[in-house]
Formats: sequence, C-alpha cells, structure tokens
Amino acid sequence: MSELESKFPDDGRSPGRDPHCLVTSDVPGVCLRLESTRQRIALPYALLLRVELSDDETGCDLTFATHEVRIRGRWLRPVFVAVSQAEAVQVGLGDSAKFKEGDSVLGPLVTGMQIEPLDESARARR
Repeated sequence: MSELESKFPDDGRSPGRDPHCLVTSDVPGVCLRLESTRQRIALPYALLLRVELSDDETGCDLTFATHEVRIRGRWLRPVFVAVSQAEAVQVGLGDSAKFKEGDSVLGPLVTGMQIEPLDESARARR
C-alpha cells in the first residue's frame, strides 16, 4: 500500500458510512498521530506500554511512557487492534453529530480523546 488510507474504505456500495477516525498502514508505524479538538501529537510506538479496550468497546486507553491517552466512542475494537499491532498511523475525532443511534457505521467512531502528559514522578514509577 503506497498511500495511507482508512482500513474501512467507503466504496459507495455499503449502506454504512466511515467516520474516518482511524488511518492505518500495512507497514508498522514509527509514531502514532493523535488528533483531538485541542491537541495534535505524535507519540513513538517505542514508548507504548499498554493498550486496553473496555468490554463494551466504548473506551480504549493507551499508556505511553510519557503520556496517557483516553479514547472514547463506539466500536473501538479496530483502534485497539490497529494500535496493538502498530498499524495505526492516525487516530482522530469523528463528527458524531452526523451519526444517530442505529446508523450503520463502518469502522470506529471516536467522539472524545484526552491526551495527558505524565509528570516526572509518574514516569519514574513506570
């Protein structure tokens, strides 16, 4: 794959729409780009310590040596899988206002993201 694209392309034949919250690559990434309403940051996969998905797939927590990232939304299993395999290139917010409960959605819908740097004492404990 020579260019980056969503792992769930909208080819026009499917009744669902892709909110384009997850961009992946077949080549393992060096960094993961995260885009929230207030921040844009790229964190190296080498600093990734843990990826955790909630049972209902509405929360995905990423723990890096320097930051904690809390991703909220719906159908977040593809984010969990792509990040855990270093295939995710970018995770960003989708426009949740365009989607109503019961709408058919292809791929994850990220509705919130909190990116918090860890202070020196928290980093020392890791």
